[in-house]
Amino acid sequence: MYKFYLLAVTFFICVAGYGQTIDSLSKADKALLDSMMANDEFLKMLGEKEKNTFDISIGIGNGAFSTYNKAANATGVSNQVIFTPSVAYRLKNGLSLGITGYLTDEGGKTGLYQTGITAGYDYYGKKILAGVSYTRFLSVADKYNSKSLYQNDFFGYVRRAKGFIQPGLSLGYSNGAYKLAEYVSYKRTRRLLNPLRDTVVIVSGIDTTDNKANYFSVSANAFHDFIFYKVFDKNDELDFSPSFIANFGSDKIVQTHTNKIFDSPLLSSRKRVEATNKFGLQSVGLSLDFTYGVGKFFLQPSIYFDYYVPETTSKRLAAIYAVSAGFSF
Repeated sequence: MYKFYLLAVTFFICVAGYGQTIDSLSKADKALLDSMMANDEFLKMLGEKEKNTFDISIGIGNGAFSTYNKAANATGVSNQVIFTPSVAYRLKNGLSLGITGYLTDEGGKTGLYQTGITAGYDYYGKKILAGVSYTRFLSVADKYNSKSLYQNDFFGYVRRAKGFIQPGLSLGYSNGAYKLAEYVSYKRTRRLLNPLRDTVVIVSGIDTTDNKANYFSVSANAFHDFIFYKVFDKNDELDFSPSFIANFGSDKIVQTHTNKIFDSPLLSSRKRVEATNKFGLQSVGLSLDFTYGVGKFFLQPSIYFDYYVPETTSKRLAAIYAVSAGFSF
């Protein structure tokens, strides 16, 4: 919408700046101007004021941990399909409030494993675009659920509003606690008395842990927006927004085993384990975001490729996809 305003204002400024009259315009310019003035939809958009909007949508994807932070989602991508019904109310002054449900398959049955409540503010200036948001994830605290790593998610961004390449910077911080249950196996050496000898015993079973995690990220990106009109309909619009991203960050996980076996002197040192990654370059990414709109309907597919830079034994390349469709009133 703002690009239509910008197009109209730029056109008339150029005409006034050069002191041209209608007679001095070329035939092509006259035809373009006549078409604009004759198009009722164009005039409606020029006269349309900003207003509050209510969005309702349904999405599908594999990003489980953060509403906006793609770097955080890349820390634990799984092959699980996650459904995200959502409603959001956006005020014309930039404030917004939204609720999103997260549903996935558990034991052959699709169920709700967490709900995200998001409050945010976006600023659309002539020189910069900026915004902040906070999401509180509500889940069953006593449930063994590694998909709900974080309960608090903070995100902020700033980006240049104009130019062929729009550089930007974003900050993210997520923290939370979760329980985990998984099968483990340990080797223990026991001394037998009759006859006196040492033997190796394998102890195995379901290991339960209490976990605390936090993740801090700083992302630098370069963004460009391609806009296409009248793709499938005379009143539709397609935006394609690719961006290259460098993600810097640090994270920490503290894991405490709750099984009584870890109370023994032999395994007591393993009862509490802390893993920390110092701040540094963690990954580079490519984000491809599309928005198609016609009337009140919108469709938003996106895919994010994240390549993990530090040395690791797991897969370096992760792909996060999402597709949402809905209506804006």
